[in-house]
Amino acid sequence: MNEQVRRRRIERHCAATIRAISAHSQAEYRQQQLFLQGRAVRLHVPHLAFDILADSIERCRGVADALALRLTHSDRQWHHRLMPSEAIAGLVFDILEQLRTESLVSEPLRGIKSNLDRSFDHWCRQCQDNGLIENELGLLIYSVTQLVRARFNNRALGEEVETSIESVRFRLAPIIGHDLALLGKLRGDQAKFAKPALRLAETIGRIAGLMGSELIHRHLAALRSQNLLPPAAQQDDRYVRAEAAGGARIDQENNPARDYHVYCGDFDKQVMASALYRQQQRHALRIKLDQMIAAQAISIPGLARRLQQLFAIKQYAGWRDGEEQGYIDGRRLSQIVSRPGYRRIFKQQKQAPCCDTALTFLIDNSGSMKRQRFEAVTILVDIFCRALELAGVTTEILGFTTRGWAGGESIKAWRSAGSPDWPGRLNDRLHIVYKDSTSSWRRSRNAISSLMNPTHFREGLDGEALQWASQRLRSRVESRKCLVMISDGAPMDSATCNYNSPYFLERHLQNVVNSIERAGDIELKAIGIGLDMEAFFSQAITLDLTGTLTNRAFKALELLFSPGSSGRRTDR
Repeated sequence: MNEQVRRRRIERHCAATIRAISAHSQAEYRQQQLFLQGRAVRLHVPHLAFDILADSIERCRGVADALALRLTHSDRQWHHRLMPSEAIAGLVFDILEQLRTESLVSEPLRGIKSNLDRSFDHWCRQCQDNGLIENELGLLIYSVTQLVRARFNNRALGEEVETSIESVRFRLAPIIGHDLALLGKLRGDQAKFAKPALRLAETIGRIAGLMGSELIHRHLAALRSQNLLPPAAQQDDRYVRAEAAGGARIDQENNPARDYHVYCGDFDKQVMASALYRQQQRHALRIKLDQMIAAQAISIPGLARRLQQLFAIKQYAGWRDGEEQGYIDGRRLSQIVSRPGYRRIFKQQKQAPCCDTALTFLIDNSGSMKRQRFEAVTILVDIFCRALELAGVTTEILGFTTRGWAGGESIKAWRSAGSPDWPGRLNDRLHIVYKDSTSSWRRSRNAISSLMNPTHFREGLDGEALQWASQRLRSRVESRKCLVMISDGAPMDSATCNYNSPYFLERHLQNVVNSIERAGDIELKAIGIGLDMEAFFSQAITLDLTGTLTNRAFKALELLFSPGSSGRRTDR
């Protein structure tokens, strides 16, 4: 069973468990996130973060039970209306509400309680093994979580946990002791519970604030990378809180710290792929790529015929004479007199397929694509490009990455300026043209082979790349314009993420996608490589490219562009 199939199977089991316990028939679980009525329920609870493939089934069951209890016992709108805007205080407030709902599991449901305990113990072991408690912020969050859960469950801390948090507990006891006692007494009433929970969360937020915003962002990024905190959400919780307060949308234009901006674009670069590597290297890569394509045994002319049917429109191409039905051909009426039985006096319009279409492939060149996926993507795109050209479709192949890891010249300029707050994008952008729309596949074949060398793959600024690709596509004269983004994950640039508001890059990507989809002049689709992209795109499919390319992979464009296709499909 491949990873994608196993992932979806576990997610379906989690969703079934959540619906059964919470009685919310529309609850879903995908991408390791809870969805209710199609909208993500944003939770920031460390002990609910896990790896669905690497962790045990018991861990999955415990997380599913915990999510179900959250839906059952918590008023989501009330919670988000009170949730602090400061990052750490909001995180702690969310943890307290989650622990409250888990503590309300009734006595007859001993199996659920056992699942919760095993899942939490597993998270504690992970924290010990992965170094969470060696991180100052991590140890603070870990300690608060342990103290509150022990209070709610009326059980003593284990010796190992007691030793780990002893110093923090000694400092916190006189500060949060009163509110901690109230939490245990009021956990059955969310409204009353919220008051001491809010005070405690804000106290922890102030303590964490002494570390400095820069260190906090670094710690949070490190914890997420180790899967000890949930991944950054695609939509900031402030939108949820605004909705809970009456539907008022946050005005990002009046909030420059959150509005997308670039600190320094002086070092951004756009290059032709032929400039990345020497001609000899590209030639060797092309030979390797051709050998891999030959092993696929795919009929490119056959694929071209299918794609021509998909993208072509019928165009008038003259008349066909001597037909038995159609329009009467006046030039042949005389033959009725000389040949009474003659019936081929009609003519019909001839129609020829015409592909007045331009299609752009925008390929993620981030470091995560190095895990053998880049070769499968190169094979797929190269074959599609050849077939589309045979079908009469204009094609372009673009890539995007950054010029450095964790910032380049841009972050040096920022530091030289005194490291001002909320700097915006902090890495140097690199956009790559592997094949432009005016060049044939044959002329570009060696440049395309540069995709086979991932040396230049670094980090990803997806939103800006999508803007760039759409602008190039809009300059084309073809009447139909299609843009397919191929990526294996959300945007990620560590320098930008460390020094800006949470979800800075993700929000920008979502805004760009929404803008293109609303404009309607470009058909925007996405292919997720081992990851479901529908959190960002309204029309996306997922392909598993970890093994041999299947025939279904070569039908990706048909799945995306066939009339009536929703695009939300997964390759299995």
